[in-house]
Amino acid sequence: MHSVEISTPRAFPKLLSTASPAPSTRHSPAKARTISTVIADNVPGLVTTSPRRPPTLRDVLPPQTPNRHTKQLANTPSRDKPQSKSPKKLSTSRPQSPTRIPRNLPPHLGTCLRLQKRAMLAELQNCSMEGDGDVSLGPTNTAAFQQLKDLLVGTVSRGEGNSCFVLGPRGSGKTTLVERAIVSLDQKPIVIRLSGYAELNDRLALREIARQLSLQTGKAYLVDVNADEDPDGDDNPFLDTACAGITVPPPSHLPALISVLPTLSRPVVVILDAFDLFALHARQALLYCLLDTAQSCRVGQGHNGIAVIGVTTRIDTINLLEKRVKSRFSGRMLRTAAPTEFSFWMKHVERVFRTPIENSEEEWEPLWCLAVDNFLADRKVLEQFQETIAITRDIRVLQRILVRHLADLGAFLTIEQVGVVTALGPSSPFPICAHLVSATQAQRIRVPFPHLSTLPYPSICLLIAAVHAHTAGHDAITFEMLYDAFREQYRASAAAPIQVAGGSISMSRCSREGFESLVAEKIFISAATSSSGIAPGFIRYRSVLTWEDVKRAVDKIGKTSLKKWLTKAH
Repeated sequence: MHSVEISTPRAFPKLLSTASPAPSTRHSPAKARTISTVIADNVPGLVTTSPRRPPTLRDVLPPQTPNRHTKQLANTPSRDKPQSKSPKKLSTSRPQSPTRIPRNLPPHLGTCLRLQKRAMLAELQNCSMEGDGDVSLGPTNTAAFQQLKDLLVGTVSRGEGNSCFVLGPRGSGKTTLVERAIVSLDQKPIVIRLSGYAELNDRLALREIARQLSLQTGKAYLVDVNADEDPDGDDNPFLDTACAGITVPPPSHLPALISVLPTLSRPVVVILDAFDLFALHARQALLYCLLDTAQSCRVGQGHNGIAVIGVTTRIDTINLLEKRVKSRFSGRMLRTAAPTEFSFWMKHVERVFRTPIENSEEEWEPLWCLAVDNFLADRKVLEQFQETIAITRDIRVLQRILVRHLADLGAFLTIEQVGVVTALGPSSPFPICAHLVSATQAQRIRVPFPHLSTLPYPSICLLIAAVHAHTAGHDAITFEMLYDAFREQYRASAAAPIQVAGGSISMSRCSREGFESLVAEKIFISAATSSSGIAPGFIRYRSVLTWEDVKRAVDKIGKTSLKKWLTKAH
């Protein structure tokens, strides 16, 4: 119930004489007191005016229509008067979601930010192995996953010998598909992983097979064979020859070691990454032994099964096999492809950013969710992801955009590209579009020569001279042409001599050394075959730089003379 406070003045101030109310509506002070007394009797909790507060103009004005005004005061709370100080019921409700994202992170939320970054980086590292199949594999890979799983179930459960190829472009999920199929098995097999990039010949492959078997089974195989039978020495200085407890047989006993695989206590799965490189080995002995063993493995012989899985990006790999090796292959080929739907990639990005954390502050979760919602709803952010997916559907590119990437530029410098996740900090605690734009540009369109601004002054002059030659219609250039252009520009700017490190540049400073360094960096590439009858200064070259590339380098240097000279060529 609202209360109304009405005060009755003892006398009207002189200001009231300026008002001209109607005679019929003017009331005497006695009648005003009567009205206030009636209202006080009908409205409970009515309080009187505090003697400390001076009367206001509204308090002293007489009512125009006593009956209607009295009814309104009795039913409607006053807007200008304070309400009654009676106790109110306190409503218990959840804390409201934040409507505004702070620019700087409060100090007590710094631990939550570090935990959130750690959780997102872990999700990016293991994103292909966790989550639902529809989210992490895609429709095409889901079908291939089911076929590969059925094949491995036959090997593990029934003791079959199987072989297959997993074909697909880079980043389409071939390795992820194989690893998930192995993890989904009820019985854990012995997994031997070989790579064509590391095992360059059958000897190295045999050494790796023996090492992995010894680590997984705790036994050494073919220990009675003398390793000195191998006439060829081990010419690989990067091999660890001091592996305790591991006895490696010579390559001549390769068939004997492969034939031991079906007799082990558990089924064996052999994964050959870069299978096309194994096909380049001499006589393809390793492939023949593996595929022949898998083909001869039959159900009911009392042996465990063996599966040989070849992972490659070449769809013509089967044509690289010899006739005797191809006849042992089952012919199963599983194809993988990255999803083409934009929603798949956005679900993946959203899952990374919404990775839950434990032991966080109560206000961190709604604040972080609001920041992620705003980030994913930004039109520029969606455009950046759409353009990236249109160029490549490699999930590793998406991971590099979100994490840190080091771009090695040779002996000159190393540029550190910070991703969206690693850019989070106390000064920028939430993902923003600017970090995404810089990361995508570094991954999609890399500058071929970002160190041009660090080149010596004579080399920059040669680049500007090459731009002038291209503008004049000379695509093929020689050192003598660039030297003449530089000499003419030097004579034209004699009033303002060129300064390098505090001293004026002379004609001898622009020598062939700077030109040869540009040739060595592939900035100038040969446009014709070299001949002993052509002087070095007249060999024709072609510049791979454009006017925009040289302009960016000149702008970073900031020398006015170079800017004016380059502007003449535009």
